[in-house]
Amino acid sequence: MRVIAKARAVALAISTAAIAAVILLAPASPTAAQTVTPVTPAAVVQGDYEALFAQMYRNPSDLDVSFRFAHEAVQRGDYEAAIGALERMLFFNPDLPRVKLELGVLYFKLGSYDIARGYLQDAIKGGNVPDEIRAQVRAYLAEIDRQLSNHEYSVFLHAGVRYQTNANVGPNGLLVRALGQDAILDPRFGKQADFNAYQTAVANYAYKLNRRGDAIELTVIGLNSRQNKLSQYDLGLAEVMVGHRVGLGQNASIKYYAIGDQVWLGDATYFNALGGGVAARITLGEWGLAEAFAETRHRRFFNSNNYPTASEQTGDLTTAGLFTDLRKGGLHWTSRFTFDTNQAIYDFNSYKRYSVDMALPYEFALSVFGAARQFVVAPTFGYSFVRYDAPNPIVDPFVVRHDNEWRVGGIFDAQLVDNVGIRTQLNYFKINSNLPNYTTDNLAVSVGPTVRF
Repeated sequence: MRVIAKARAVALAISTAAIAAVILLAPASPTAAQTVTPVTPAAVVQGDYEALFAQMYRNPSDLDVSFRFAHEAVQRGDYEAAIGALERMLFFNPDLPRVKLELGVLYFKLGSYDIARGYLQDAIKGGNVPDEIRAQVRAYLAEIDRQLSNHEYSVFLHAGVRYQTNANVGPNGLLVRALGQDAILDPRFGKQADFNAYQTAVANYAYKLNRRGDAIELTVIGLNSRQNKLSQYDLGLAEVMVGHRVGLGQNASIKYYAIGDQVWLGDATYFNALGGGVAARITLGEWGLAEAFAETRHRRFFNSNNYPTASEQTGDLTTAGLFTDLRKGGLHWTSRFTFDTNQAIYDFNSYKRYSVDMALPYEFALSVFGAARQFVVAPTFGYSFVRYDAPNPIVDPFVVRHDNEWRVGGIFDAQLVDNVGIRTQLNYFKINSNLPNYTTDNLAVSVGPTVRF
């Protein structure tokens, strides 16, 4: 019983760290970085596209008509037609910084970064350029430099203090099942609250092989957590993924990669893993991206003083899923759907899990102490259903365990200065199981500084 509760605590801690990394810690992808809002006319004219086209050619010096046609062309995804109309406007009036910005944005979307840079730099040459245009130009120029560099990297660091009402993931009650009979659990193994100090790091690096999208990619994730009282739950996690991304046209790519994991629990090796995976990514225009993936790991667990039967969990974990990062207007949401199948030495440690997690990040800026600061509020939601393959005879030889888990929470990120901020996080999960040993809940609150590069 004691080992089972501890193993669940580790699994949940690792799962929570992985979900946070995927949904909010992962640095922006190239597609996500291209979400700077382009300049468009304030008034949207609902007219016939062909009629606007004909009117523009009958009177090419009518800049208002040309601008309306360019807007309609952008809405239809016809960037080349929009570019033609906007460049014609500059022929009649070269002093139009907003038009130059729009041209820079359109060439950026087409991947013509050198031409885009020229228009963007021209857009801010004059002395009467609005501050909002200068800010957008700087953002696009920085992204162009990133796109043209052979090296791309990002680092996210976060540390803090966390309080949990159920740090050991103990059952909600002391009446449990043992050998198929009702039993009273030793209170030492029931729910226990505790504080911990933690540090996390997520680093991504890509060496671009060409402009088509081929690259060698490396991701490193690290987690360290030290409990105040329950030192047997001190957790360390290191994961390395390295792979080759192959571009498929302008909007898609596939990636095959190797995975290595090392996990420590209670200052002893808990398990290590080796495996690999494949992922297929597609960008959905200005909507964002979707990525399907499948990966497998062979996990080898090790017995220790605190976990004398951990090796019974040794086996293969296979995961398939879909990750999306989408935007529409002012709405931004991410989601992750996964199916896990775990084949352990003993069938009572083997299971199938179906999970969904979502986040709704909302980004905004406020003036704090005379300077604009960036803020993100992100409600999070999740659900998992787990069914094990066979009864555990130590718990109940006649009942196959299955769990329903609900998760809800939120993250608040506040920029303090430049790339330094502070993150506050609230998470609550509740597990309803057909066996009382595993019916539990936990409320966690954490706060600490963040650094992004």
